[in-house]
Amino acid sequence: MDNIDKENMLGVLDNFWRQCEESLQLGKNIKVEKPVNGIIFCGMGGSSYPGEIIKGCSDINIPIEIVRDYEVPLWANKETLVFIITYSGNTEESLSCFRSAKARGSKIVCITSGGELVVACEKTGTNLVRIPSGIQPRSATGYMTIPVLNILSRSKIIEDQTDEIVGMVSILRKDVKENAKALAKRLVDKVPIIYTSNRLMAVARLWKAAINENAKAQAFFNALPEANHNEINGFVNKRADFYGIFIEDIDDLPRIKKRMEITKELMQEWECHTLILKLTGSNQLARMFSAILMGQYVGYYLALEYETDPTPVEMVEGLKKKLGVYIK
Repeated sequence: MDNIDKENMLGVLDNFWRQCEESLQLGKNIKVEKPVNGIIFCGMGGSSYPGEIIKGCSDINIPIEIVRDYEVPLWANKETLVFIITYSGNTEESLSCFRSAKARGSKIVCITSGGELVVACEKTGTNLVRIPSGIQPRSATGYMTIPVLNILSRSKIIEDQTDEIVGMVSILRKDVKENAKALAKRLVDKVPIIYTSNRLMAVARLWKAAINENAKAQAFFNALPEANHNEINGFVNKRADFYGIFIEDIDDLPRIKKRMEITKELMQEWECHTLILKLTGSNQLARMFSAILMGQYVGYYLALEYETDPTPVEMVEGLKKKLGVYIK
């Protein structure tokens, strides 16, 4: 294993609970003054996941928008809270969003491990949460998400989440590696499609990314009910060996659960492999994070099945080099 996993991603995943525990103190010194008319999360790849997680697990009565692009939306103004999240601090889209949000006078909080974003925050006096460096962004979900929860609770936008996070850490300490390893073996030479409700879209997206980035293999995701209105027709003339993974949460709407069961049955009729994973427990945040960690392990063990180092993302780095320096 060591000759494949050269940068010890397994150690990073095994210590994910510690990452979340450490993050309990991050961002607690930042309070955003009201009024806040909406929240915008700007980030790419692994740095975009906190927004979807917050949207899925928090009851917030103001609009939330996730931006994976170069500019904040036109409705952003001085009453809008904008989180700029880039693990490296050098992501060009996120740096561009920082300038865009500044131009609109928005309330900005930046979360990063370093890079140009730190320099920009220090020059402008912008709120900054500095997180530990040294791991892949897709493995730093705790470092990037928990500070957001702390800031939102301190700003009285959501209720305090400390008890939920502590409970989540306890659950994350449970060993799920054998289950992940068994599922990874079933996915060899298959094309996984991960389905969830809209509320758990972050989980589906993270599973997909874990397989893309760790195993360097294709995977896709979608949400129900939307996939029932178009995507399922694509299995009639399927051109790949698909494996449908349905991640069902205990709090999903009954109609969503029924759709998952029926869609699974239909995919089986079209000779697709399927599996339903059911998330249970009283702590919604813990259910999401434990599902996310499971997906990371599945991507890791699938990489080993393909004898592929799970850490490097050479295609992404090569693309960045060809793009060159972004100048606006």
